[in-house]
Amino acid sequence: MSAEGREPAGASQGGSLTLDRGLRLLELLAAEDRDMTVAELATALGVHRQAVYRLLTTLRTHRLVAEGSAGRYRLGLGVMQLARQANPQLRRATMPFLRQLAEELQSTAQCVVAEGDDAVALAVVEPPDSVFHLSQRSGARHPLNQGASGLAILMARRAAPADPDEVREARDVGYAVSYGALTAGAVGVAAPLYDGDGHTLDAAIGIVSMAEVDVDRVGRRLIEVAGLIANAGI
Repeated sequence: MSAEGREPAGASQGGSLTLDRGLRLLELLAAEDRDMTVAELATALGVHRQAVYRLLTTLRTHRLVAEGSAGRYRLGLGVMQLARQANPQLRRATMPFLRQLAEELQSTAQCVVAEGDDAVALAVVEPPDSVFHLSQRSGARHPLNQGASGLAILMARRAAPADPDEVREARDVGYAVSYGALTAGAVGVAAPLYDGDGHTLDAAIGIVSMAEVDVDRVGRRLIEVAGLIANAGI
């Protein structure tokens, strides 16, 4: 059987082969730090170049793929639009867990997402019975490399030589920690969020406290909650 006719591994019985290939093409472009040629995409997908051209034509129509220089292709701005539309769903899914964490740990709990080089607070829940706690608003942003939540997002990405020591340390233990990074005297602990297949959501859940924190206990609890969120079908 030709490469054009092979069923890719992981394609579901009765599912759309074309849809599967289109999604795998987008995943390939997302995984690479460079634009890819039609030949490279065809080789990686195990299909004929004409099949790749057809996929690219459809994906370009929906702005999910853009053509760069010299016949190379990259993700289009339509992907960013889809990501922004997914954020409300992520907020709804994490809010019950954030309320639970805020009450349980008597700390401000938050879900943070990556937006360019910034970490943006998508949802924030303050502890209901705590008189002294850190107040923060949804939409607040800070550089990804500052604060536990941003570090947690970075730790879930592909390792790179330029990763700061805080990110490497976070990968070793499974959660990120920061001390006074954004607010003097504040302690932040955060864990990255993944979908049900283990792919990073470029998001994190965490707590920020002005009191003493058992970092290891809180970190392990955040990892547990992040697993519950993934299992919920995010």
